[in-house]
Order: sequence, then C-alpha cells, then structure tokens
Amino acid sequence: MCSSDLAKQADLSGKLDKISARISKAESGKAKLLEEIKTLETEISEMDAGQAEATKVRQEEHEEYLKSSKDFKDSAAAVAKAIDVLSEYYSSAAFVQVGAKQPEASFGGAKGDVGSTIVSVLEVAESDFTSLLAESEADESAAQEAYDKLTQENAVTKATKTGDIKAKTSEVKQIEEIGRAHV
Repeated sequence: MCSSDLAKQADLSGKLDKISARISKAESGKAKLLEEIKTLETEISEMDAGQAEATKVRQEEHEEYLKSSKDFKDSAAAVAKAIDVLSEYYSSAAFVQVGAKQPEASFGGAKGDVGSTIVSVLEVAESDFTSLLAESEADESAAQEAYDKLTQENAVTKATKTGDIKAKTSEVKQIEEIGRAHV
C-alpha cells in the first residue's frame, strides 16, 4: 500500500471513530430523553388521578353543603315563623288581659313572661341557625376557591409537562433521523 492509501485509511478510521462516538452519544441522549418522557407522562397521569380524586371530594363536599345549607335555611325560617306566631299570640293575649282589667294578684302576667322567655330562646336558636349557615357558606366558598386554585395549577403544570414531552419527542425524532442518515 502506498502512503496516500494509508493516510486515507487512517483518516477514514478516525472519521469512523468520531461517527461511532457521536452515534453512541446520540443513543445515550435518546435513552435519557425517552426516560424523561416516561417520567413526565407518569407525573401527568398521577396528576390527572389526583385531580379526579379532588373533583370527586369537591363534589361530595358541595352536595353536603347544599344539604346542610338547606337545613339551616329551613330551620331559621321555621324558627322565625314560630317567633312571629308566638309574638303575635302573646302580644294579643297581653292586650286582652289589659283590656279585661284583671285583678293585680292574678298570675296573668306570668303568661307574658313565659312568652317572652320562649321568644328569646327561639331568637337565640334563629341566630344560631343563621350563624351556622354563614359558616357553612364561608367554608363552601373557601373549599371552592382552593379547588379552583388546584385545578388551575394542575392545568398549567400539565400544559408545561405536555410541552416538555413534545419537545423531547421532537429531539428523539431528530436523533433517530441523524442516526438513519449516518447508517
């Protein structure tokens, strides 16, 4: 062999070594990208499962809120109605007693005191139901806000990870195309 053939062979051997090293590096990079894609897909799947569970829990909480809210509203309305009825009854009874000019030793005034006590107790109960309704509404609002925030964060994270998957998939395709071009 002549020296120019040996030089060409050495040059070709050097180029082959460089190409082999590039192919090896590309295959390693491709494997790493495929692993990252798999990890991102798993994270998205787990996030979707978590979102589904959060949605289920939120729906259950909302159903419970609707039930308890209705109960509190109905109870407060019933107590308010009872207060109106009893107030009217006791005020008309007091009016009748005053008009009849009962003797001072009579216990007719005790009926008005009992009525006042009953109405006071009912007013406290109405206030309690109204407070429970307000607390329930505040809890519902806070739970909905937290759910909305989680949903928004998950949507942004999912979009980011989906974009990363697309970019890494594109890189894998480029590596595969380069590999085919050199084979």
